[in-house]
Amino acid sequence: MVANYRPGSKVTLDQLRKLLDVQIENSIALGWKPDDVVVVANFSYEQMGVTATRAGLYERCLRGSKVFAFDFLFREGMADPDEVYWTHDLDAWQNHWFDCPTFADVGVAEYSRPRFNGGSVFYRHAARDIVAEVVRQITQAGADKEEPVLNAVLKLPTYRARVTILNSTFNVGCSGFVKRYQRATKPVLVCHMHPTNRIAWDTHVNDRNEIGERAVSPRLMELLVRRFHDGVPPRKLKRDRKQRSRA
Repeated sequence: MVANYRPGSKVTLDQLRKLLDVQIENSIALGWKPDDVVVVANFSYEQMGVTATRAGLYERCLRGSKVFAFDFLFREGMADPDEVYWTHDLDAWQNHWFDCPTFADVGVAEYSRPRFNGGSVFYRHAARDIVAEVVRQITQAGADKEEPVLNAVLKLPTYRARVTILNSTFNVGCSGFVKRYQRATKPVLVCHMHPTNRIAWDTHVNDRNEIGERAVSPRLMELLVRRFHDGVPPRKLKRDRKQRSRA
């Protein structure tokens, strides 16, 4: 997981720390060992036996912080060649335990239409050249969004045979929720939703999504309610215009 704090951004340092806290609590509850949880951040952080690796991250493209963090780990020799890495946004929640999916060098799910979603991606060490190319293009263009570059690079003839499109169960978000939920193998393994965003909460938890399905497991729901809503399940949240439900 990656946390890139920039003073003046809409997400405060305390909010980033809380997201990390709850993500780590969720991971440990599901059976992850602290040594297998890797956090890269541009600030000091430690929680439940997990200590962040500090790194200077690209400030212009906060959404692309994950790919810059991986480039850093690869360049510094800090990524184990024998390990597989799963990187995900801090509002993408592991819903159930899962074994590593089968994929080539990069495994990534799509939105409801054929476009890669960078919020939940699997990498092998062999993908370090792909990661480096994404970083190079983002930096060269001065881009402030990661996904257009990620999509362009992963679809290049040079790389596309090394990219596996994963089942939507590894990234069911809010945009195009119905299609992504319906084509996902069940139970949904990764729910991509911010727990304090009204639309996201209604879509994933309050089953206000046209099909009356709740994607979040009772276990994860209890954790999110306890940590973000003082133990009281909200039926209605105020609209937060600063948060976008485009997970």
